[in-house]
Amino acid sequence: MRGRRTILDYKSEKVNKALLLKLFNNAAYAPNHHMKEPWKIKIYEDDAKSVFGKKIVDSYIRLGLLKTSNEEKLMKARQSYDRFFTSIPHHVLFYIDKEDDGGYVDEENFAAVCAFIQNFQLVAWENGIGTMWTAKKTLLDEVFIRDIGLLPEKHKLIAVVQVGYPNKVPKAKERTPLEGKIDWINTEKIR
Repeated sequence: MRGRRTILDYKSEKVNKALLLKLFNNAAYAPNHHMKEPWKIKIYEDDAKSVFGKKIVDSYIRLGLLKTSNEEKLMKARQSYDRFFTSIPHHVLFYIDKEDDGGYVDEENFAAVCAFIQNFQLVAWENGIGTMWTAKKTLLDEVFIRDIGLLPEKHKLIAVVQVGYPNKVPKAKERTPLEGKIDWINTEKIR
């Protein structure tokens, strides 16, 4: 766990599909209530990466995350995002089927998918594969959700995880000690 890093720079080599399936199958041992295994996955690779990236950039523009009124700057930004999306071997979208329109069951399933993603990241790292977990407002954009073939009334997007072999591994960033974030509750505190 302490050795895993978020990877920003990837080699162009794709991860073998059989290995990806093995990693996802191992990640499926994440805790999930009533063994629902709510995770669903779309993997964008090859030419689909550029199309997926374009849809994300369209969403950024719609949501005001990419602000430019200058067409030339917008074109350069699109080219830059396209280089980013095409430089990474796999973009993995995680989502769930909604069960109670954002209620407790959906929250529980959301948490299960987050545990699944963390398991996937750890088992991927163990196999020399890097990841970067991303979650932006685009995941709530109903137009984007429809653009990728899902329905906002039926599906909740959780995250997009970039996947590939690391070209460069960044240095570790220290974590905050937990002593200041834990409130020990015992008999004395209850009184």
